Amino acid sequence: MNVKLCVLSAGVMFFLGQSAFAQTTKKDTANTKVIDEIVVVGVQKKKKEEVTQAVSVVSGEELTRMSASSTGITNMLQGKMSGLQVSTNSGKPGEPGSIRIRGAINVSSTLGASDPLFVVDGVYMTQRQFNSIPPTDIESVTELKDAASTAVYGARAANGVIVVTTKRGKLGKPAITYDTRFGFAYKPKDINFKMMNTAQKIQFEDEMSTIGINPNPLYTEQEKAQLLAQDHDWSKEILRNSSIQYHNLSVRGGGDKNSYYASIGYDSDSGILQELEGFKRYNARFNFDQKITDKMKLGFDFGIVNVKTQDQRFSYNALSPFYSVYSLNPYEPIYNPNGSFNPTTNSINPIDLRRNEVTTDWRTRLSGQVFGTYEFFKGLSFKSTFGTIYDLRKNKYVVRKGSDIAKVYGYPDGSIRDTRSDFWTYVFNNRFDFTRSFGQHKVSAVAAFEYSQEQFGSLSGTKRVMLGPDITDVGSAATPFAVTGNTTTTNYVSLLGVVDYNYANRYIVSGSIRRDGNSRLGEGNKYGNFWSASAAWNLAKESFFDVPFFNDVKFRYSIGTTGNISALADYQNLISIVSGDYGLDPTSGPSNNVGNKNLKWESKTSQNLGVDFVMWNNRVKLSAEVFKDDRKDFLYAIPSTQYEGGGYLFSSVTNAGNIEIKGFESELNIDIIRSKDIDWSVRGNISMLKYNVKSLYGTNTQLSLDGYTFMSIGNEPTVFKMVKSAGVDPTNGDALYYKLDGSITNVYSSGDAQFLPGKSTLPSAYGGFGTTFRYKGFDLNADFSFQTGGYSYNIVGQNLVDFSAYNQNLSTDAFNYWKNPGDKDVLPKPNVNGLQTTDQFLQKTDFVRLRSVEIGYTFDKKFLGEKLPVNSIRVYGSGQNLALWTNFTGDPEIAVASETQINNGAFIPGALSLYNYPNTRTFLMGVQVNF
Repeated sequence: MNVKLCVLSAGVMFFLGQSAFAQTTKKDTANTKVIDEIVVVGVQKKKKEEVTQAVSVVSGEELTRMSASSTGITNMLQGKMSGLQVSTNSGKPGEPGSIRIRGAINVSSTLGASDPLFVVDGVYMTQRQFNSIPPTDIESVTELKDAASTAVYGARAANGVIVVTTKRGKLGKPAITYDTRFGFAYKPKDINFKMMNTAQKIQFEDEMSTIGINPNPLYTEQEKAQLLAQDHDWSKEILRNSSIQYHNLSVRGGGDKNSYYASIGYDSDSGILQELEGFKRYNARFNFDQKITDKMKLGFDFGIVNVKTQDQRFSYNALSPFYSVYSLNPYEPIYNPNGSFNPTTNSINPIDLRRNEVTTDWRTRLSGQVFGTYEFFKGLSFKSTFGTIYDLRKNKYVVRKGSDIAKVYGYPDGSIRDTRSDFWTYVFNNRFDFTRSFGQHKVSAVAAFEYSQEQFGSLSGTKRVMLGPDITDVGSAATPFAVTGNTTTTNYVSLLGVVDYNYANRYIVSGSIRRDGNSRLGEGNKYGNFWSASAAWNLAKESFFDVPFFNDVKFRYSIGTTGNISALADYQNLISIVSGDYGLDPTSGPSNNVGNKNLKWESKTSQNLGVDFVMWNNRVKLSAEVFKDDRKDFLYAIPSTQYEGGGYLFSSVTNAGNIEIKGFESELNIDIIRSKDIDWSVRGNISMLKYNVKSLYGTNTQLSLDGYTFMSIGNEPTVFKMVKSAGVDPTNGDALYYKLDGSITNVYSSGDAQFLPGKSTLPSAYGGFGTTFRYKGFDLNADFSFQTGGYSYNIVGQNLVDFSAYNQNLSTDAFNYWKNPGDKDVLPKPNVNGLQTTDQFLQKTDFVRLRSVEIGYTFDKKFLGEKLPVNSIRVYGSGQNLALWTNFTGDPEIAVASETQINNGAFIPGALSLYNYPNTRTFLMGVQVNF
């Protein structure tokens, strides 16, 4: 299916509901009660009609309808809100996807440098911590996009903010809910390519022998028969269907004086790699509110999450199990005749790897907060909050004694690496809130002081010569090999002021100012001021505006500044010394990161113009935004002191340049039918972005990021630079290339690499659409996501047709090479040098994905009867990642290089398609019981 048509179909679906609704003019047959929608806007809660900022909201109920398993809350947000781009770049159970708001781009190698700020009940979290929250505990997720909504978080908010509110108690008798589901997942069929079977691979090797690429002679008939008898599918030896289960029990209730919410849960996903445990998670939460007097309230929250994962590495090399799935020949046996592992063409056996090189990871997170509120008089209150998170991690990596892989690594007696780390953060916040109404005038204000601290420590020890293959305690190994450790502390201090004025919900203005200090910056640059101003005008509230079907027509404008230092590690403003051992003697020397005392805040100035339409008794809601972000002084590690051979001894983090981002985004929600027995709604959102690098540090006009992508003035960030392919000479089959002067040659030279404007890793548009339908007890929910405009260098696609790798398995497309004069649209004539790095394999990452479908039926109290102590039972089935339409060779969403390379900053996410953990297709059956 053509992806352009798919994206156009997304747009058709986006507006289809409007025309369908326009033909429905009858009044609702059900009685409708309009409830004020409350939105969390930064540090305040406001009615939707009072909001002047650009925000999007997803309810916890909508998220739980997706019934996602252990992939976590991050991936469930894909396609749900405008401005929010989520890429499910790994199917590994429990692994969060990458998340960006309004194209936030940071080229730093610091992990998470482009992530938004995550705030959960007022406590700051990392993305991984956020991802571990069970969806059933979430009341709402709010995306803050413009400066007016994010400036209240100041120096942390340049990448946008995700605010999560967890469920709290409600007035009434205890409401108990038990939710359980079981299912399985598997690797979907490959997209746009098919691997060779044994007969095809034998034919290809013989063809390569005939033209002299393969030095081996042609197979004899007897050899062919022997190989055909050994034909098998390596994916069936390495992969499996994963087993998934989920259980959650919650209770919610309260009275006049107190309220509570409690939950406990367990979920697991074995993953698709055979013999490994995969992912297991235990969680519990308790939120409590107590009214002490009419003026004083107290409360506390507590949560605990314990996660265990077991996996093997999947970086891009022969050690990756997913590399083996594609590269190993279908005629290669698993075992030698003597029962030992066959080393295969990769010199390593994937079954040996799976059993003898394993990483196990344990994480325990404790979170909690206590708070108290005192109301001096009506309209003036004080709230003090102390929130904290403690994250403990243990990681054990074992290469078992006596295994073949241990011998390949050079330590046949095995190796154990044991790493312990802990992360502790706390936030102490004190604030005054003032609200006063005078007729149709309303004034509100917030004044706050906040202090927070982050502490991190790690210690890792490696020992070799194990006592036995199953004795994996690091203390039992005989020979110490390496010990490393690290401790850091970061301090934040902030002052905040917010003022709002509202006249009859017709004219609304708001302003904020925040001063932040941070210990990561040099003495002269530790503090920064961040501000915002916004205004809204609701045309529908004017007496002269008499259009009956409009409930609201609100125009909004905002401007402001925010900051970011997430790309900056601790102590990079200082020149540091590292210590170690050389032989038996201690030694020390300068760190390879040269301190920069002149580092300052990365800042962003944002402008946003928006409009909100609410029509036909709140049945149609349409919002649209245009915005401009100027990101100044982005942080990047600049290499210096080049040594012989081309590498660099040192690097220094500096404020490296300015980037401009312009965009348009829109959200549409339509209740097409809203009645007693039937509800049908459609929804959709789209975001469109345009990037431009305005300047770079010093006199530089370009900055190499990873050898494939660059910063270049006048181009998009992460624009590709490589030699352009001119196709194949039809007369002789030679590969042809464009030179810098535009002429064509058959001689490849990396010196002819050129910038490819319009081709970067960043998509120009993305979004999602879906529908929800209910008929009496039946319900149906479906969600799609899409993106267009981005590119990735498809190394997997190149490797699968590279004739020089004739000794490994290839896709059937490798047969499509030049054979006779006049052949067109083919690969070049095979040669020993293989396929060169050109834009031939630079592919668009456009796609449309059917993210999830869920069908359920609810048995209500009337059906169940009074004798059964159950209010309702809902039975449902769901599927995730059910279909993918793309022209990309493979899955474009996992085109992010490997996790290891991204964590080490080796490649820009999205630059390369390598052998990552694939997105899986999941099917679940579940039951929800409400007591």
